[in-house]
Amino acid sequence: MALSKKELKLKEKEIKKFNKQKFKEYTKQKNRKNVPEQEYVTQMKNPDNLIEFDNLQTYFYTDAGTVKSVDGVSFDIPIGKTVGVVGESGCGKSVTSLSLMGLLPGPYGQIAGGEIRYNSKNLGKVVNIAKLPQSIHGKIRGGEISMIFQEPMTSLNPIFTIGEQIEEVIYYHDPKETKEGRKQRTLELLKAVGISRVEEIYKSYPHELSGGMRQRVVIAMSLACGPNFIVADEPTTALDVTIQAQILDLLRDLKNRINASIMLITHDLGVVAEMADYVVIMYAGRVVEKGEVKEIFKNPKHPYTKGLLKSRPVLNEGTDRLYSIPGAVPNPINMPSGCFFKNRCEDCMDICDSVYPSIVDVSDTHKVTCHLYNERKEG
Repeated sequence: MALSKKELKLKEKEIKKFNKQKFKEYTKQKNRKNVPEQEYVTQMKNPDNLIEFDNLQTYFYTDAGTVKSVDGVSFDIPIGKTVGVVGESGCGKSVTSLSLMGLLPGPYGQIAGGEIRYNSKNLGKVVNIAKLPQSIHGKIRGGEISMIFQEPMTSLNPIFTIGEQIEEVIYYHDPKETKEGRKQRTLELLKAVGISRVEEIYKSYPHELSGGMRQRVVIAMSLACGPNFIVADEPTTALDVTIQAQILDLLRDLKNRINASIMLITHDLGVVAEMADYVVIMYAGRVVEKGEVKEIFKNPKHPYTKGLLKSRPVLNEGTDRLYSIPGAVPNPINMPSGCFFKNRCEDCMDICDSVYPSIVDVSDTHKVTCHLYNERKEG
């Protein structure tokens, strides 16, 4: 039912008032000095994990209303493992990583609840990144935790040389390093990511390099301070198949060499099958299924996961048209009651209209959020 002009104005006024209050709380929290340790020091639920997302809620407070981009996301990233995060555009994959990195566009984007527990090597303690003061977060970000961004042409600065940009990262985290030492480390990093003409590339600008070369530079930058955790956000987007394979081989080799954990964000299930140890399937800001990669690919449970796997092109199969999941992702401002996938699901039941499904354990590592398995469990 459409609202009248008077009702719309009243609603807009209420939204502005609510947002103003949220912005005020955010600014007050950010400006705090000498935050006591007990507010952000915590404990891991499992000591084998490097990072634990626990009921993470990240919201954007807009003029149209509150966008719940991430709404109760929970999954773990074990030490030395790769976790693939998969889902359609707008499902909350990148916002989850930006919440971890502390790169949300505040005050509009905020972590509204939950925890991101991180076992910090340099701090020597477990911290809740959601509550971490900016001064401490800045030391971790780019050092212990680094990120490979989606599009290297936009993440590299066009007016600085490649050498200057990598050296800036080293200087920020290790200011005592000499200028010559920074240059030497930069050249070694460029060699490590498979670049041969390092002296020439060191002096080059981003626009002078190919897409694959720029992606290697971004990876070199992410490795500048020896991180133990790397967020790879669509690291092979817009690259041709040959270069994509080279970048994936490079990431795999680097992970094994430095024993790093990787959070691999992608739409490409082929990349996940090749690279990941665990898979997290996200839909409309929530995790709908997660498990070991072999479990998800061999025995998918959620109708959305099945739809994603069915959408993949398969060799030697004579199909005229690829399968596509019907419908569209619901509006994140006015999410429907019950299951968010119900309008696109071929197995939808009456209960899906009113109740959001709870988590069901398929195995110790495989979990799914769907009424189909709640029903079977109860029966």
